[in-house]
Amino acid sequence: MNRRRLIKVTGAGGAVIALGGLSGAPAWARQSGGTIKLWDTLNEGTRKDLIENKIGKSFSQSHDGAKIDHRGWTTEDLTGTLPRSVDSGQGPDISQVNNGEGLMGPMIRAGQLVSLVPYVEKYGWDTIQPHGLLARNMYTADGKQLGQGQLWGMSMEAEIVGFYYNRKIFKDNGIELPKTFADLEAAMQKLKDAGQTPLMFGNLDKWPAIHLFGDIQGTMTTRAYLDGLIYRTGKESFEDTSMIDAATKLKEWVDKGYLLDGYSGVSSDDAVSLFSAGQGAMLMQGSWSAGDIEQALGADGGFFLMPPKETGGKVLNVGGVGIPYSIIKGTKNPDLDAELIDYLCSDEVVGMIVDAGVLPARAVPKEKIKPDTVTGDLYTAFSAALEGDAIGHYLDWASPTMYDTLTAQLQALLAGKVDPKTFVANLQADYAKSFSS
Repeated sequence: MNRRRLIKVTGAGGAVIALGGLSGAPAWARQSGGTIKLWDTLNEGTRKDLIENKIGKSFSQSHDGAKIDHRGWTTEDLTGTLPRSVDSGQGPDISQVNNGEGLMGPMIRAGQLVSLVPYVEKYGWDTIQPHGLLARNMYTADGKQLGQGQLWGMSMEAEIVGFYYNRKIFKDNGIELPKTFADLEAAMQKLKDAGQTPLMFGNLDKWPAIHLFGDIQGTMTTRAYLDGLIYRTGKESFEDTSMIDAATKLKEWVDKGYLLDGYSGVSSDDAVSLFSAGQGAMLMQGSWSAGDIEQALGADGGFFLMPPKETGGKVLNVGGVGIPYSIIKGTKNPDLDAELIDYLCSDEVVGMIVDAGVLPARAVPKEKIKPDTVTGDLYTAFSAALEGDAIGHYLDWASPTMYDTLTAQLQALLAGKVDPKTFVANLQADYAKSFSS
């Protein structure tokens, strides 16, 4: 969405990571002063430590004299700053570029990104991730058609949204893991009746509602419809039965009191903190919180994906690849930049990010999965979803302005200010306008 406004943390920081002197640096390092200016959203906690103190230092060790000048941003700040910085000649060499029409499409059309075509065959990037994931970082050369054409970015991480749960609260209330959507609703009602908060949820940042709505809609939709909508084939509309039914169901959950009281004034970070402190039976959140939740809850924590309407059915879970790393127009050494991107996708880094509780953009090696843990549950669920083509999309990728429209309309829906049909009609108005603008 990412992504997506997936990382909503405050502050931005920078660090220069370097090992080895420039005196013995190879030619490709000397050409750009031996420094790669890298911007991304890994700006807090486990993920910041990963890029600066593990991946960055390891890359520097294997590329004598190379430095990585890393700066972490919030996703919104990076999305707003990056295009302007490129225009002014002050941009990075490599940056995460939010997928779809949120940023990647407009930047391609503005000539601000470097095509990765020369490096795909060299590094085999078209073979290390499934096509269904790679397609999310693909656009035609003119930047008009998402999901086909050529690669413009590579993702180190994958993302999937699901339910973290407190095993102790489940056990104390006689609740088993839900196998169907009806089971999930029955569990939430039972928890509510027992005085528990069924679903820890905070929507102060606005984007969490996209995930909750999208996961409900994922139980009601098809691959053909969702791909057509997000990849903008022009054949699909937001005024679809699945959208109306999902909006109706989401409002029903609010009215029944399944969500945390006062959720509109609670941030996503605060919801995670409350859940990590043992409050609430479940938390809908993305895979990026797994490491921190596992550290906080230990053996009491677990994870499961949105269950299907019927046993054995399919859900298109909100998720996809993490915000991809792209080479920015104006960089002095794109070949060195490509080496760093390749390293971010390497087996070595996959091992590092799995050990850190982060989800890689490929199936997790079985030997890395620890059963009955938060990350073990997550890795098992993601690998199954990947194999079953059950990873959906972030709905705000649908148009350049869909994030603002969708978050505003979800707030109105949750507050009872619009009904489900008006809600989807307003989304469709934004979507239709994007084809003519």
